[in-house]
Formats: sequence, C-alpha cells, structure tokens
Amino acid sequence: MKKYYKMVAISLLSLIGTYFLFNSNFYLSSNKKSNTSITTDSENREVGNTIAYGIKNLEGEHIDNGSALNSKNKEVSVVVSIDHNMDEDRKYALLVLDNYKQKKFIVENKKQVVNKHFFKMKSNSSINIKVFASIDSDSRELTFLLVKKPEYKLKENDLYRAAVLEEVLSMRYSINKSDIMEEISEVRPDAIIRDGLNENLFVTNSQKKLQFIITEKEGKKLLLSAGNDSNTEIRYAIIAFKDWEQVTVIDNKEVLYTTVPPETRHLFHFKLPKVKHESNFQFIALPFPYEVSPINYESQQSFGSFRVVIQNNE
Repeated sequence: MKKYYKMVAISLLSLIGTYFLFNSNFYLSSNKKSNTSITTDSENREVGNTIAYGIKNLEGEHIDNGSALNSKNKEVSVVVSIDHNMDEDRKYALLVLDNYKQKKFIVENKKQVVNKHFFKMKSNSSINIKVFASIDSDSRELTFLLVKKPEYKLKENDLYRAAVLEEVLSMRYSINKSDIMEEISEVRPDAIIRDGLNENLFVTNSQKKLQFIITEKEGKKLLLSAGNDSNTEIRYAIIAFKDWEQVTVIDNKEVLYTTVPPETRHLFHFKLPKVKHESNFQFIALPFPYEVSPINYESQQSFGSFRVVIQNNE
C-alpha cells in the first residue's frame, strides 16, 4: 500500500506533559531531561482534528512522500492536496525549496511568480493547488512546506499555541537523482553539549538550559541548539525564515549543515536579523539532506523551532 497523506493528530498527553514541564519553570534545564514529542495541530485539543496533505501529479495520482519527482524542461508541475479537517478556519503559507533554498513558483490562476503563497481554508474543507516550479540543473531535492497561521504573532506564554505554530508540515522529494554525492560543507558548532536536552531544534539564550523565548529585539545574540535524541547520528540542513522569506543562518550561509552524534546537541551563536516592523522568525531543520526516501520516514520530516517575534528597536 502506498503511503500518501500524513495525518497530523492530537496528542493530548504529550501536550499536557509539555504544558506543565514548561510552565513550572518555563525552561528546560540540565537537571530536567526533556521527554517532549509535540506533533499537535489543534488549539482546542479535541480528538479528531487532523490535517491530511500530500502531492499528486497532474493526472491526480498520488506521489509518495520521499519518492522521486519527474521534471520536464527543467520544470516540475504538481498538485498540493490538503484536507483541513479542523473545527476552525485557518490561513496557511506554501513555500517551495530547491536544495533547501527558497524557490519562486507559479500557482494556477495566478499570473504573478511568488516565493510564498498564502491561502485560507474554511473549517472541514479541502483544496488542490496546482504548482509550477522551475528547477536548477543541480537540483537534488524539492521540498514543499506548509506553514500554519503564517501571519499570527504569538506574544503570550502559551505553550499550546507555540506547539501548533512550531510544527511545519513538509513534503520532500528527490529530483534528478544521481549516485554521485557532492561533498557537503558542514559548519563547526560553537559548543557540543551532552546534557540530555536533545530537542531537535531550539532557540535559547543560555548554553545550560533551553529557555523558551517568545519575543526579542532585532540584532539580539542568541543560541541555536540542534539536538539528537536517537542512538544514531543525524545530519541536518538548517534554514531560517523571517516572515517566510529565507534569510541567512550564520556567516552569510543560507543553509547550515551539521551532523549531530547520538544523545548530543550542537550549539551555534547567531544574531536575530534586522526588521522594519514586528516579524516572525523561525528555524527549520531537515534531517538526512539529499537522502530523502519513501522507506525512511525520518528523511521526509522537518523540525521547526518555536517562533520568535522580532521587535524593531525604534
């Protein structure tokens, strides 16, 4: 059987545990081992609220997540299919990445070429979005990301909402598949920590604890923690977005590659970008870059950090 749609379901027990974990001190410290696993998708926490999403070809045939996409004349034409089985209206943003770099694309019935497409869905509704994207000659992976409530700026200490906004829905596909693997240049971490706080991705202001940051001023120096709670090493491609426009991560790098050993986390110093007005900021990590596969579920995933609302200094 083909696996096509990803079902994003409510995990109430995980949410409750996360809520009390964060609200007791509002940070994860090295004497409190993290055991959170947040994959929630509803702010009202009712069982049955799900999102089903995936890719079809123009003939309506499902394309398994992690499989190969076909291109014609250096262009990919697909249908992004979404079933919004939620008891609320919601806005989404669709992004397209080519080798983890934001790509311009065309949406059917829209004349303008865009690098992000916002759309609103009514409660319990479905939508099919035809997308046409040109690809580069060296393209190896094409990624489609769905961002929930892209314009919503969370400023309250609300872990339930933060968990909803943290999750970015990913559809990852290989393209122009080749047995020749180009060498990936990795960035040396500023610190390597083994303290049990191995969240996949976390923005913090302390090396010793994972402090939940809601809002912060532009230009503020912070730490990005990339963790691995498994028993095998994981390579990440890490990217950053400011109001869903890709920005550099560190040292003018649009994509930061790092391989994290088991039960370890890597720390990287970075500065929040300048903004003209309040803006959402988020890191996204894609595990196993250029190794996406239909039989390796982890290679199809993406991990988001909690969003930070950047405030202008003026």
